[in-house]
Order: sequence, then structure tokens, then C-alpha cells
Amino acid sequence: MRHARFCGALFAAAFVLPALAQEPKPETKPGTLAVGYTIAFWAIPFGHTDYHAKFDGDSYDAKSHFETSGVVSLFWNSIIDANANGAIAAHTITPALYDSWAEDHSSKKRRVKVTFGGPVPETFADPVFSNNKYPVTDEQKRGAVDPMSALTTIMAGIRADAKNPCGTGVEVFDGHRRYDVTFSYVKDEKVTVPGVFDGNAHQCLIHYNQIAGYKQKIVKEGKALPPMYADFADVPGAGSPDGRYVVAVKLWTSLTWGTVTATISELKVNTKG
Repeated sequence: MRHARFCGALFAAAFVLPALAQEPKPETKPGTLAVGYTIAFWAIPFGHTDYHAKFDGDSYDAKSHFETSGVVSLFWNSIIDANANGAIAAHTITPALYDSWAEDHSSKKRRVKVTFGGPVPETFADPVFSNNKYPVTDEQKRGAVDPMSALTTIMAGIRADAKNPCGTGVEVFDGHRRYDVTFSYVKDEKVTVPGVFDGNAHQCLIHYNQIAGYKQKIVKEGKALPPMYADFADVPGAGSPDGRYVVAVKLWTSLTWGTVTATISELKVNTKG
């Protein structure tokens, strides 16, 4: 979330865009979205992540923070901060800049910045890393967005519709890895998270497809990732192109040694500050 988009873009340029140019552009009101998640293993919390985004008409500015906690931090301490900004429209997102900082258990720090706008995204890394062993070609980078812009695409419901309530997916380039994340709708179900959410949600299967670059190390090299699921809810709010956000209320996957979950702990729409 892939090659069919090139034909779609060509079709749009030739036929659709001239027609759209004759229609008045719908006004999108500014808005904000703040979401937090508690991450747990066997129901024991071991980390937290949050996402905050500001939408101002045709632009977005998003940031996130992830940090491990509890006993897990003794052997797997990790802190990741990231932000991204760019342009957003009814069915498209165009990133301008992605900037991330990560610190691992040994206090090693790394910054990765990806700049968009040219023929292909440009990566800056400190310390520098080599992609010689797992290269990502320019062709594979084209059309992909950074992880924060991918998350914003999902949250803003840019690719969601009645047939695909969770969206169709995103194509991602994070500076040294190229992958696709797509969704398959399963069913609607009632979901309750006390004090945060109580209502209908769309359960979807999440597919991760490694395209190029460094391999994920969560599971054994060459082994497919386990099935991942998420419950997405439609949340009304200004800022998104369609006037509603598509927020993951719960995500989970079962590994050999147990189930990992991410459950929503905060949900705020159109708050100031």
C-alpha cells in the first residue's frame, strides 16, 4: 500500500484533475487529534505510545512518542520520538519532512531524517548506516510516505470508505526500510474501553509486507510476521478531509510466547494547545 497507483495517477492527470479544477474546493476546518496507547504483554503493561496531530486546512503536523516501562525496561529499554509534516487532501497525503530520534537499551542514539519533495526521498542519518546489504532502490522509494505520514493517512481516513472501513493501506519508507501495510475488513463488533471508548468498531486484519531494506528483527529472520488485528472506530471531528477520524481502539497479535496488545488509553479530538 502499489503499482496500480501509477496507472491511477496517469488517469487522474489526463481526465479527472481537469474536471476537479472546475469545481470549488471544499473547505476543511482546522482540527486536532490526540491518541494514547498502553502496550502490554500477557496483560502486563510494558510501554506507552502517543500520537498528536494538528490539521490546518490542507496541511498536517504530527508527532509521536514511544517509551518502554516496567520490568521490560531492564533488558529492552527504548525511546522513540518522531514528527512529520506535509500537505493533505481528500484522498492523498504528501509528506514534506520526517524526523525521528531513537535511543536503545545501551543508550545509543540515532537520528533519521527523510526529506520529500524531490524525485525521490532523501535520507540523513546520524550515525550513518549503510544500505549496501539491504538496498532500497529509487523506484521503490517513489510514492512511499514516512511512518508518521502513513499513520496520519490511516488516522485521517484518507483511504477509508464503506467497502474498506479501515482503509486500504499505506506504502512506507522510513529511511532504511521499505514496506507495505494493508488491511482486510473482517467484521463490525462492539468494543468497550472503560473511560475512553464505547461503541461500534471495524475489525480488520493487518498485513505487513517487507519490500526492501533492513529486515524486521521481532521474529526469526525469514519467518513471516504473525497475524495482526485491529479494531478501528469512526470518530467525528474537524480537521480530517471527511470530517471524521479512523482511530484504532485496540491492536493485538499472538506470538509464540504470548499475546501483545495495544489498547487506547487517551482519545481527544479538537482540543486546544
